[in-house]
Amino acid sequence: MKLFKLVFVSSLLLLFTLVSTGAQAQAGGNILSSKDLSTLKVDALTDAEISQIQGQLKQAGLTIDQVEQQAIAKGMSASEFAKLKAKLSNSKAGNTNKSPLTKKTRNKSTDLNTKTDSTSLDFFELSKINPLIYGSELFAQSTTGYAGNENMATPLSYIVGPGDVLSLVVYGVQEYISDLIVSKEGRVQIANVGQVKVAGLSIEAATDAIKAQMAKTAYPSIKNGETKIAITVGDIRTVQVTVIGALKSGKLNVSSLSNVLSVLAEAGGPNEIGSYRDIELIRDNKVLKKIDLYAFMKNGDQSNMVTVKDNDVIRIPPYKNRFEIRGQVKRPGIFEIGSNENFSNYLQYAGGFDDTAYTAWVKIIQKNDKEKAVKDLAAADYLKYQPQGGDVISVSKILDRFQNRVKLSGAVFRPDVYQLTPGMRISDLIQRADGLREDAFIGRAQLIRLKPNLLKELITINLSKALQRNAAENIELQREDELYVNSVVDLRDSLTVDLLGEVRSQGKFNYVDSMTVKDIILLAGGFTYAANKQIEVARQIQYSDKVNSNKVATILTTEINGDLSFNPGQENFVLQPMDVVTITKKVGYVKPEVVSISGQVQSTGKYTLSTRVDRVSDIVRRSGGLISDAYSEGAFIKRNRNNVDSLKSDENKTSIEQAYNRKFKAQQEADKEALTKTVNATSSSALIDPNTQKKKLKDTLDILFKELEEDYYQIAIDINEIIKNPGSELDLVLRDKDEIVIPKMDNKVKISGGVLRPTNIVYRDGLTIGECISAAGGISEYAKRGRAYVIYANGKSARTKHLGLFRLNPPIKPGAEVVLPETNEKKEKTITTFIQFTTVLAQIASAIATISILNR
Repeated sequence: MKLFKLVFVSSLLLLFTLVSTGAQAQAGGNILSSKDLSTLKVDALTDAEISQIQGQLKQAGLTIDQVEQQAIAKGMSASEFAKLKAKLSNSKAGNTNKSPLTKKTRNKSTDLNTKTDSTSLDFFELSKINPLIYGSELFAQSTTGYAGNENMATPLSYIVGPGDVLSLVVYGVQEYISDLIVSKEGRVQIANVGQVKVAGLSIEAATDAIKAQMAKTAYPSIKNGETKIAITVGDIRTVQVTVIGALKSGKLNVSSLSNVLSVLAEAGGPNEIGSYRDIELIRDNKVLKKIDLYAFMKNGDQSNMVTVKDNDVIRIPPYKNRFEIRGQVKRPGIFEIGSNENFSNYLQYAGGFDDTAYTAWVKIIQKNDKEKAVKDLAAADYLKYQPQGGDVISVSKILDRFQNRVKLSGAVFRPDVYQLTPGMRISDLIQRADGLREDAFIGRAQLIRLKPNLLKELITINLSKALQRNAAENIELQREDELYVNSVVDLRDSLTVDLLGEVRSQGKFNYVDSMTVKDIILLAGGFTYAANKQIEVARQIQYSDKVNSNKVATILTTEINGDLSFNPGQENFVLQPMDVVTITKKVGYVKPEVVSISGQVQSTGKYTLSTRVDRVSDIVRRSGGLISDAYSEGAFIKRNRNNVDSLKSDENKTSIEQAYNRKFKAQQEADKEALTKTVNATSSSALIDPNTQKKKLKDTLDILFKELEEDYYQIAIDINEIIKNPGSELDLVLRDKDEIVIPKMDNKVKISGGVLRPTNIVYRDGLTIGECISAAGGISEYAKRGRAYVIYANGKSARTKHLGLFRLNPPIKPGAEVVLPETNEKKEKTITTFIQFTTVLAQIASAIATISILNR
């Protein structure tokens, strides 16, 4: 096979060379006579060999068409040459497909889709077509699918033309397979048979013509039926159609099997003003068909969708008149008006009314030369009215109301909505609901009725008499009447009994007939351990006409044991609605309270208070006393906040803020008054800045509120004095969950606030505030030195005191914190200013002295 391919390629290359040098007639015959090209297939050539042939053609300055006759003369079939031509074309485009039909199909697809990038976008975004236009959905897809009909079975009526590729298969005694290309002259070349004219014939007629010619020549066995042939269209030719008035108007190359609809789809359908009902197919300058897409949309009628031919013109004229259908139809839209069609016809195009449509009338908004007009169209006239251009027909909804509805609810077996029939009365309605339930209250029933002005009124019915068909009570029902039958259970649900005190689940309980004291205790889950056996029941006093005394309740008592047995002489009396049953605690019952002690004592941990007035000294004594490294001056108590003494609630926060605001305003007024007396009226800058005062107030409140957020607060105690004098006023009475803290010796002092560098230093005897400030780098520009204070380890604090010109600083102790408050106002450097002023005066005096000396 490789040898044959080499011979084939070499022969072609020599052929190309001879043609290019003009020696074709003399040398071509000699070379080609020894090189037979009829036995090779182009499909067997590699890409490298195809590229070699293509390079030789380029070097020789020839096209493949110029060597066609010489190649066919040396035995190369027309179909093989067509494959070679296709392969060379594909090689130029960088395509390695081996099938000659693939490129032909691809080219047609490329021709059909002239927009490359836009096909991936939404159709309605690219066009101006309104999607409400009836029929536009036919062309709403970016890829229509109509161009892919080359793969369909070729109809027998298909007319063969130049460019078609016919696949010939001969089978039986003789066998032969070939692709026949219809030439421009309309003929196909068959090896050993010759040329047969097939253009203009149907595929069926072309098969007969080829069969007859082959039977006369190289295939005589066809005559007696021993050999048969089959011909199909292997590749369909393209035809050029011109489309006018479409979204993509112009010339389109489409398959010769395409019909009018598929061409319209490839062109994007009619443009924004194009008609869907008067499309023309023009052939040979005459209108061959008029196409109405509405017939296809409604019934699928394709009788006018004829197959296009080369040079056909599809013309889409502008529409003449359109109107719109809105509202409750299945397919609202814009419709093009045709001849002799009424509103009922267009209603079918719109899919008909939907389930909520009001069908008795439709509303039409018409236009005349000057203004709009309204027309009401009755259902009886739907077949008569022909819509006009510009009409807007609106289909409204049915009313959300019932013309024959009554409601029944309450103590009946089937509460529901029922049909109102002529002459229906209350007894009839209850009978239709299968009657009253056993708990129905038949003394009264409520009938809610709509007045003519749609306001509701309440009519009270004696249900017992109505069921006995009393004419006055068994009234006739009207549309939208609502009858409610009360239940005696519902009426009694509002009656309750309160149970308070030492039971497992106290609260309100629904009153039940014959309920006793013992019953309600059982409903509450029984007593708690702290319950007293004595029970009180408060019963409301019932007055008849007027209040006779200030007494509002009668107190009833009884006694019951833990096993719910009553003591002799006591009764388990029956309760009444609104009774309040109270069970108190046992005499002297107190729930054990626990405190804890931590830090530097012999035995830390939790201790239960033995009396109601256990003090700090009692717990310290029970813990074994302090150990050697205890720092007694730092002792304090941590006490949980509770509802009695807590300031944690939002109400208390508000009270604190209001109190500080009042204090701020009073202080501000006092400052203004004092400064007015001592400062010149023009020196208004001496007044304290209100914004500065507000900032101080906010900082103070933030500190207070931060402390309130903690779960405990700290109480400073003098543990040494407490141990010396137990039971004294310094010996605090403890509460539940208190914690006594005896810390270790903390031999440091913290300095914070208005210093240059807050720090911690080691404590020593005689340490002063001034030394602490120096250790922190000195006072900042915003510090208030005269307001310094000390916070000790146990939570106490002491501030600097002023006695005239003297300042008394509080002592420093281990674990203390020295705090210098800050302000927003910058501190004036008085000493620095004085020194600078003195220096300037000295310089002036020196200058004056120098001048005096020079003037002598």
